[in-house]
Amino acid sequence: MKRLFIITLITFGLLSGCVSTSEMNSLKSTVANLQYESLSHKKDIEMLKKRQDESISEINKLRERFESVYALRESQSNLLSQTSDFSKELQNIKGRFDENKYFLDKTLKEIASERELQQAKIAALEKEIKELKELRSKITEKQEDAPKKTDTPEEDASQKDAQSLYDDAQIDFKDKKSAQARQKFEKFIKENPNHTLASNSQFWIGETYYSEKKYEDAILAYETFIKKYPKHEKIKSAMLKQGYSFIELGDRKTGKLILERLIERYPRTTEAELSEKKIAELLAQNKKSASTKQKTKKR
Repeated sequence: MKRLFIITLITFGLLSGCVSTSEMNSLKSTVANLQYESLSHKKDIEMLKKRQDESISEINKLRERFESVYALRESQSNLLSQTSDFSKELQNIKGRFDENKYFLDKTLKEIASERELQQAKIAALEKEIKELKELRSKITEKQEDAPKKTDTPEEDASQKDAQSLYDDAQIDFKDKKSAQARQKFEKFIKENPNHTLASNSQFWIGETYYSEKKYEDAILAYETFIKKYPKHEKIKSAMLKQGYSFIELGDRKTGKLILERLIERYPRTTEAELSEKKIAELLAQNKKSASTKQKTKKR
């Protein structure tokens, strides 16, 4: 366009000297039109360039969005793939967990069953041991209470005299003649120190004192019996009465200790049960006494 405008101007200059005024005006008008058209085309070109730039910008934006969408799709695809892998791994872990849980539950049931079986066996053995102890106790008492057979008339007469003396002492004790019974038991031990009933006689000496409420003498007699015959069946009875005697004398602490020792050594026996009841009574009395003292202080 610029070149056409320049050529027109040159042509106009060359011809201005040889053309008429009307032709000159016509030529000027033509040149003006050309200039106008040139300007119009220039605006059109600039508009087209602007549109082209806008189009390029839109294309770039679309390309960026496409790349973003594509990257997002790729990311989602990878994420879905990873999720699928995680899901498979989770299923495998769950399968292993269920398998381990099954074997663990099975093992625990077997252990519980075996434990119950062992407990049943232990209970049966304890029962059998208790029955054997009771049977042995009965046999021992029969042997101790029964006179031994002698080989000579002199020994037989001596045994009969000893048995008669022991029986008389027992009768006196049952008739509440404690002092007479005690004298006979002491005489029996003195005359028959190796007799099977000597141990019983020592125990009954303690019983005579206890029945008379001579608790200090009873404690000493029981202590002699316990030390001299530590494996005797009546040891637990001697300990029980010894504990009672200390409590009656006001020494509850010592009495309680003896009863606790009895429970520890001879559990699940009648004497142990009586000891537990006595200790419970002492604790209740102590609690009641403490409560009374508190009320008195408040008043």
